[in-house]
Amino acid sequence: MSKSYDVEILRDLAALNSLRDEWEGLVPHRSTEPWQSFHWIEACASTYNKHHELRVTIVRDKGKLVAIAPLVLRESDQPLNPLRLDFIGGEELKEPNRLICFDRTSLNLLTDSIVSERTFPIRLSRVPADDGVIRTLTRKFNRHGWMTKTMHMPYPYLNLDCQTNPLKKSLREDLRRARRKAEQRGRVELEFVEGKSRERVRRHLQDAFQIEASGWKGRNRTAILSRDSRREFFERLADSGLREGTLRLAFLNVGGESSAVQYAIESANEYWLLNIGYRDDFREFSPGNLLLEETIKASARKGLVRYNFLGKEEPWTRRWTSEVRDCVVLAAYRPNYFGVRAILSDALYLYQKRRIERAVREIRKEPTPPFSWQDRHALV
Repeated sequence: MSKSYDVEILRDLAALNSLRDEWEGLVPHRSTEPWQSFHWIEACASTYNKHHELRVTIVRDKGKLVAIAPLVLRESDQPLNPLRLDFIGGEELKEPNRLICFDRTSLNLLTDSIVSERTFPIRLSRVPADDGVIRTLTRKFNRHGWMTKTMHMPYPYLNLDCQTNPLKKSLREDLRRARRKAEQRGRVELEFVEGKSRERVRRHLQDAFQIEASGWKGRNRTAILSRDSRREFFERLADSGLREGTLRLAFLNVGGESSAVQYAIESANEYWLLNIGYRDDFREFSPGNLLLEETIKASARKGLVRYNFLGKEEPWTRRWTSEVRDCVVLAAYRPNYFGVRAILSDALYLYQKRRIERAVREIRKEPTPPFSWQDRHALV
């Protein structure tokens, strides 16, 4: 390593917060993907990972910050609860993640530092598959242990920089029918909560959480209000998004009542949809779909180039788009106690997952495909 470069590992929230200005100088919040921003990482560290040890690795060149690996050491939620290094908030949010690097040299220095961790296994969840970090990390880890690409986890998106209507004809027809039904209950309006009043945004945010919890997410206990850490994360991210002008809290109002809501971030000239919800008593006219249509149109009018659905590809998202961005999970193991425990954990998790999938197929009378170790992509 050149003497001009220094590597440091930050292990607590105070050290992380001291990095704010330098971080935003390297990746400005309005020009980066949400999970690369300081606000995203700080919100995760202060909520989901506040009881875990941070391992934020940074590289400086002649004192200037040039690379960041926002990692945390925590127990996995999988069987045996192995200790792993993972992206901050990675296991909890399951959104894409990246290492942050100024150039190829800083990437190599950062990955060398990560590979030098010889004790704990590492899981880097949902790294974009087109990222050169995958090839770099795989090559370097295989010298001292082994690394696998354990899962393809694409997320859907819609290109907005085209001249024609990007929505399929059948979907547009369904949306027109839904809108006619909605208009029977009153005027249909899109509302973005804007302004600089934190109190106003917090009031609307609580309304949004209540709408999301009123439907199936509330019944399945996957709504934001179902977990304090999840609620606190979205509140903190909303506060920073309000200050920086990236928060997009959208409501579909029908007859003066809020029927559906979106929580999104606008950055890098793209719309990033993080959470959606709708009221069950309005479901007859698909308010969530009508809100999607409205925000897609608003994003296109504003000149944004892409509308990111995030989450994972599902039957309902295929109605909107067939475009996906592939992401993979990188799992690195060492030949030691912690590595073996992580491998056993992954095997048990895969076994349990296969049993559940087999039971579902039997209920649906679907054939069970033969097992292949290629199915290790289920290890998430």
